[in-house]
Amino acid sequence: MAQLLREQSRRTTGRDELAARHPDLQRVSPRVGQLDAAQLAAALHEDPDAGVRLLADLTRATDESLRAQVRRLAARLLLAPPRPAQDDRSGTGRLATVSEPGLDLDLDATLERFAEHPRLRADDLRWRGWRRPAPAYVLLVDASGSTTGAPLATAVTTAAALAGRLRPGDELGVVAFWSAAAVLRDLRSPAPASTVLDALFDLQGGDTTDLALGLRTALAQAALAATPRREVLVLTDGMANTGTDPLVVAADAARAGCRVHALALSGEPDAVVACDRLAAAGGGRSAPLLRPSQAPGAVAHVLRP
Repeated sequence: MAQLLREQSRRTTGRDELAARHPDLQRVSPRVGQLDAAQLAAALHEDPDAGVRLLADLTRATDESLRAQVRRLAARLLLAPPRPAQDDRSGTGRLATVSEPGLDLDLDATLERFAEHPRLRADDLRWRGWRRPAPAYVLLVDASGSTTGAPLATAVTTAAALAGRLRPGDELGVVAFWSAAAVLRDLRSPAPASTVLDALFDLQGGDTTDLALGLRTALAQAALAATPRREVLVLTDGMANTGTDPLVVAADAARAGCRVHALALSGEPDAVVACDRLAAAGGGRSAPLLRPSQAPGAVAHVLRP
């Protein structure tokens, strides 16, 4: 599998083909080897869907210098700013001792702080407050068929939306599947979550769709989590044409305490029904994800409390 992914990463797109796909190419890259970062950012702002498709294709450009510049810039352009510090994680909460004001003063914990020095300070106060478990997310990307254009761009923005949610203690794994399955980011990886974007940019995908195999691979990643809250988000049209029944695998995941959500890449009635059934079997939610710009909203919808 590692060899296959390396071979896929070597496939590039020439400038003539890029120009045929993207009218904005000359604006963003006036000549070979050049990138106007401000114009790329403007293109993303003016039309997020067309802009992110352009960015994704540029990361595969045959022009090595252009390709490298876009990849260095991608995380900064796609990842949302850090989230506020307050804890609004969803999931079942538990009472814990906290340093910020909470429900009640934790007298024992405060007295322990007082014992360390003769004068009690404001920041020595300890409270009892609700704390929710840090989540472990696994993004499962359907890479069957071609993943150039909108499907690849949607996978990239979905990964960016998840990476933007992460706080200390949260975990993120990313798996791609077709007739095979590949772990693009191990849940235990110490590397910044943004590094998974490069793996997605390199992804070319395969032929048939073994959704059950993809789910089993994602669940094996989820089983590595240090937290009891595990969420699998499946980016797919819900259609499987090889392998075992994915609904059985999703139901097994739900029984094991891992929620499976479906982000529907197609608005066709059969695809919508298939994604709804997958999410229902996995104890999760489904949401349409027809354009890259819908990724943050779709992710927030399925992960809401």
